[in-house]
Amino acid sequence: MTDQITPETPKPEATIQQINIAYNADQDRLLLRVGLSDDTELLLWLTYRVTRQLWQLLNGETHLPTADSIQADVLPEQAVEQFKQEAQAAETLKKMDFATKYQPRKSLRNDGALLAIKLELSGSNIKHLEIVCLEGVSVGVNLPPALVLAVCNLLQISSAKAGWSLGAKTVAQPSVNMDESSAGLAEKNKVVH
Repeated sequence: MTDQITPETPKPEATIQQINIAYNADQDRLLLRVGLSDDTELLLWLTYRVTRQLWQLLNGETHLPTADSIQADVLPEQAVEQFKQEAQAAETLKKMDFATKYQPRKSLRNDGALLAIKLELSGSNIKHLEIVCLEGVSVGVNLPPALVLAVCNLLQISSAKAGWSLGAKTVAQPSVNMDESSAGLAEKNKVVH
């Protein structure tokens, strides 16, 4: 008789309620914490290389204003349209809660923090980010536009704290709890993402 190993049942999908990106000087990495609706959290280590890759994949979707976002050779109509998009992004950021301290969940979805090594982005309106980790685990995350904006804002803040350059000079950031950068989007009196 042979022993049959039953594959582990995948955990059901949960929605993102809160995110946190904080710099860990000992690891010289960012720790991405994702608080989920099933009271679990996902921990991912982001190296400088992966953080820059994530920024490059997502930043084009956000229209976050940067010091060099409008170039001198851009046609006036394009500059006005870009300015409107940046103003809308800034207005959306003002409505998000970046001051509430991250609320750790009761349990982890994985056995510990995973080290992200590769990212793949797909989708049109709602982006799907596939995060491939060193341990052979892939994590899929759906990112609506507001969450993409929140992640990019947290990447800017955390990377600045780490002394990392993401490739664009940032402009002034909204008031943020710098010890535990977290994001939530207030909607119907609950934190959702």
